[in-house]
Amino acid sequence: MRRIRLVPCVLLALAGTAYAEADQFLTRDGQTSPAQTYLESDGAVMATQPAASGWTTWEEGGSAPSGFQLPGLWPIKRTAPELQTFVAGPTFRNQENRIEVGAGFAYINSMWRFPFELSCEPTWRRNKNAPSDDRNFSRVRTFGLVNLWDRSSDWESTSFAVTGFYDTQSNTFDTLEFGGAVTETIGRRFSISGNLNWGGEWASQSFNNAAIGSIGASYNFGAGVRGGGFYEPDNNLFHENDYGGFLSYQFLPFAEFAVNAGKHEFVLVRLMITYALQRQ
Repeated sequence: MRRIRLVPCVLLALAGTAYAEADQFLTRDGQTSPAQTYLESDGAVMATQPAASGWTTWEEGGSAPSGFQLPGLWPIKRTAPELQTFVAGPTFRNQENRIEVGAGFAYINSMWRFPFELSCEPTWRRNKNAPSDDRNFSRVRTFGLVNLWDRSSDWESTSFAVTGFYDTQSNTFDTLEFGGAVTETIGRRFSISGNLNWGGEWASQSFNNAAIGSIGASYNFGAGVRGGGFYEPDNNLFHENDYGGFLSYQFLPFAEFAVNAGKHEFVLVRLMITYALQRQ
């Protein structure tokens, strides 16, 4: 067991807000994970041919997709077919009791029968209004998703995935979660996702565990612009509810900028840069 150097009141504050944030580097919809990998979770049309450059993931133009499509401000960008993809970029979090600066790294594999993604985000955390010996911490978030099942019709589609998440902060807490995610997409633009996880947390030399559920929704406005939010009911692990919204923009063929905001004055800013390691 790790030695805990924090005084009880500070530790409770840390544990109480450990989950009130977007934890996964690639997840767009706040605390709720879609049941698809990052490249498939925006409802985009898959291009028929791979791009000439590994730096081209999202493309303008192309013929309109078949089937029903909800209205949007702009046409939906096409996604180039990629077998193996690397994603990386800086991250910044600000909450009422802390700031975090870090970087995320992710690998997406679409070449096997079950597409999957793995991401890791190390950060440096600085607590606000805290004693000097309880102010700076290192933190690492690791997330994995495997898409096990998909089905679709002319107007909607459904996906199911299993997920795993591990969050550790030096000398403070460890959190482990396993569960599943279901996503229903209607008219390519509107998606609603539900998560149900078992979560366990080790903090202050004690262990607590509970079931955690959340629901999230997003809308693809076209031209690489997406928005949405999530809600997580109160649970017996973190003892509070959570909610928030997001807005993202694919401003370059290989880059997406995302901003999340939510409870406890939480703001997360991410830049996700994508490079295709292997095309179809």
